[in-house]
Amino acid sequence: MEFTLAHGTANDFVVLTDLDDRLELPAALVRALADRRRGLGADGVIRIGGGGEDADVFMDYRNADGSVVEMCGNGVRVVAKHVVDHQLVVPTENGVIRVGTRAGVKPVRIVDRHADGRVATVAVDMGPPVLRPEAVPFAAADPDALRHHLEVDGEVVGFSVLSMGNPHAVLVVDDVDAAPVHRLGARLERDPSFPQGVNVGFAEVVADDQLRLRVWERGVGETAACGTGACAAVVALQRLSLLGQQVAVELPGGRLDVDHAGDGTVSMTGPAVEVARGTLDTAWLAAAGYDSEE
Repeated sequence: MEFTLAHGTANDFVVLTDLDDRLELPAALVRALADRRRGLGADGVIRIGGGGEDADVFMDYRNADGSVVEMCGNGVRVVAKHVVDHQLVVPTENGVIRVGTRAGVKPVRIVDRHADGRVATVAVDMGPPVLRPEAVPFAAADPDALRHHLEVDGEVVGFSVLSMGNPHAVLVVDDVDAAPVHRLGARLERDPSFPQGVNVGFAEVVADDQLRLRVWERGVGETAACGTGACAAVVALQRLSLLGQQVAVELPGGRLDVDHAGDGTVSMTGPAVEVARGTLDTAWLAAAGYDSEE
């Protein structure tokens, strides 16, 4: 089994190409691949499958714990880079390919290339945000509220909720470096009010066009970057009149540029990087519970 290691703003992935849709991805194999000491190490695993009629390819994304995920903003940029650089898909004249996800088909546009022609920067049309709490899903006391509240460890925590294809809670903080990301992130991720879990963003407004952000991702923990989380944070804070249309989102792993006007779709631009390619050892695969001869 061949693999690629890649990342988008340090949100890293094991990428498996499977255009014929022959590869099974049991949770145990995903966990073994993502293990940073006994495996390759990653925040998640991406299987690139066949696209069908509406998409060029399909992004089958799994978190490091093996759970299935609807959408991954950094992952979809990595997929676009991978299939273009390896000549698996030819973009349109405008540099666009269509990546299928469990949250719908995402048009992805190649923005910049390196001198050797490899993809450097990618822009993704993330679609419109989902704002109704029941569709996130979140059990809201007041579905029309811009901010919601839960009691966590005796503390009342306020946050916004929305979906960018996957559920997000966004907290406004004064200092993102001092934010209780691990404590509150872990608690909110599994709160019963979020029946499918939730990604938790901690956002510090620097200016109306600049945001600092840390994200606790369900099934992973804190990651260096989260593309859907960056989009969710911008939309949530725009609704609170704290941000303008175009925002530079600074994450521990780097910068993402988010553009969202009114009730339109959200555009996210950022880098995609391939780190290494190789072949998984058959004995390791067997120990991970995968029969490489299937």
